[in-house]
Amino acid sequence: MIRNRYFFAAFFAIIAFMAPSTMDAATKLHVDVNGDGEVNIADINAVVDYILYGHGGPIVDEDQNYLSAKDYGAVGDGETDDTEALEALFNDAFNMKKAVFFDPGTYIIRRSLLLRTGMEIYGEDATLKKRDAVTTTLDEPTVKDQTYIEVKSAEGFNVGDQFFIADPAGANQCTYCIVTAVEGNRISFYNIISDHQSNFPGCIKNYDSGLKVSTSFALLRSWSTRYECDGVFIHDLTLDGNRNSSEAREWSNSCIHIDSYYPGGYTGNTGIDYRQVQRDLQVRNVVIKNSPCDAISDQGEGGLIVRDCVIQNSAMHGVHVGTKYNAAVIANNTMTGNGSVGSGVFFCQEVYNVIVDNNKITSFNHGCSDEEFGTAARYVTIRNNEFQSIKSYVFDFLKARSNFHCTGLQISNNRINNLKAPLFSGDYLDNVILSDNVISSVTTTPSSLIKMEDSKNIIIYGNKLPAGVEIAEPIAATDTENLIENSNSWN
Repeated sequence: MIRNRYFFAAFFAIIAFMAPSTMDAATKLHVDVNGDGEVNIADINAVVDYILYGHGGPIVDEDQNYLSAKDYGAVGDGETDDTEALEALFNDAFNMKKAVFFDPGTYIIRRSLLLRTGMEIYGEDATLKKRDAVTTTLDEPTVKDQTYIEVKSAEGFNVGDQFFIADPAGANQCTYCIVTAVEGNRISFYNIISDHQSNFPGCIKNYDSGLKVSTSFALLRSWSTRYECDGVFIHDLTLDGNRNSSEAREWSNSCIHIDSYYPGGYTGNTGIDYRQVQRDLQVRNVVIKNSPCDAISDQGEGGLIVRDCVIQNSAMHGVHVGTKYNAAVIANNTMTGNGSVGSGVFFCQEVYNVIVDNNKITSFNHGCSDEEFGTAARYVTIRNNEFQSIKSYVFDFLKARSNFHCTGLQISNNRINNLKAPLFSGDYLDNVILSDNVISSVTTTPSSLIKMEDSKNIIIYGNKLPAGVEIAEPIAATDTENLIENSNSWN
C-alpha cells in the first residue's frame, strides 16, 4: 500500500513542481512513494493512481518479504497436484504477514486457495491452473438435508474436494460441498455456508437419480462466514480455469471469487449469516483465461480495482460486480468472451459508484449490463472503451425497477465496432448522458439505436454512425420526460 506518511507530502510536491516539466517534478519530489528504491516518474504515477483509484495495493519489500511456492514443495510442472503445498504456503503467508510468490511454472490444484485480509499473491512466468474436473452421476435419488450421495462411480473423488449437483432448474445448485469420506460409491460431505446456498448440513433439496455430479471450485476465493478478506492484492500471475474440463457455470467456478457480504448480516430465507468483511480486492497485470464462469466475481462490500489485465475465453462475465457493491474501478483491461452469453462488465443488484474506463471488450453478449432480474446500477461511468462484436445490446440497463431507478449513468466517448444490435436499452432511468460514442462499423442494422422507457432527464448528443448507415428510428423512447437530443450524426 502507498505509504500514508509520504502521501500528502508527495501530493503537494507534485502540485508545486508540475509546472516546469514532469521530469522536473519527479526530481524535486524527493519521495520514494512506491518503494522501488528510486525517485522518478513512477512515484508521480503512484500518487495519481491513489487520487484517481484509491490505494495502490501492497508493495513487496526487496528483502525477500515473501514465501516461495517451490520452497514449500510445490512442483509446478503442469502435472503434479500442488494443492497441499500451496495451501500450506497460503496459510503461513497469511499468519506471517508475507506475500505469496509463485516461481516460474504451472501449478495444478484440486480445490480453492483461500484469500484472507492483507494477502498479496504474485508470480514470475507462473500459472495457477484448475485440475481436470471429475464427473459422475447420482445413482440414487437424495432427500433434503442428506449428507451423502450414492453415485455411479466415486473414482477420482477425494477427501477435501469441492463438488456440485447440477440442478436442471439452474438454481440452488448444491455447491461448495466438501467431501469428508469416500466409501465405495458413497460420497459423504458437508455443505459450506456460502453465497446463495443454505445453512443445511447436506443437500438443499431432493435430487433425482441421473443428475450430474462434478468437482467445482474457484482458483482463488474468500470465505465470508469464516475469514475477513480486506485489501487483497493479486498481480503478475496467470490463472487458468481449465474451462473445457469443467461442468459448472456459476459463481463457485469463477477464477477469482470474493464471497458475499451483506451489511449487518443477511439471512434471507436460508439462515446464512454474512458478517465478515469482504472488500478492497485489487487485481493488476493478471491473465485470466478459460474461466468456466466469470473471470472475476466480486460479491463483497466494495473497493474493487481491476487494471491492466487480460481476460480470455470467459464462459460468462469478464468482471462481475456483486449485489449492493459500492465503488469499483475497471480500467485498461482487454476482455474476450465466448461470443454468446455474459457481459464484459456485469453489474448485479444495487451497484453504486463504478468507473469502466479504457477497456477493450470483445465477443460478449453485452458490453456492459445490469442484473436481469431487476434493480439497477447507480452513478456508473462507462467511458473511453472499445467494444467489438457484441452479440446483443452493447449497453443493457433494461431491468431496472420503478422503486430503484438507474440514476447517474454516463456513457461517453466509447468506440463500437461490428454493431450487431441496438447500442443501448434501458428503463426507469434518471439523469443519464449518452455522448460522443462513435460506431465505426455496423454488421446488422437495428431498427432503433437507442431504446428506453419510463425515464426522465436524458441527454443524448454527439453520437456518430458510419457514413451510409441509416436507422429508421434512431431513438425509440416511450413514457420518457425531458429528453434532450443534439448534434448526433444519425445520417
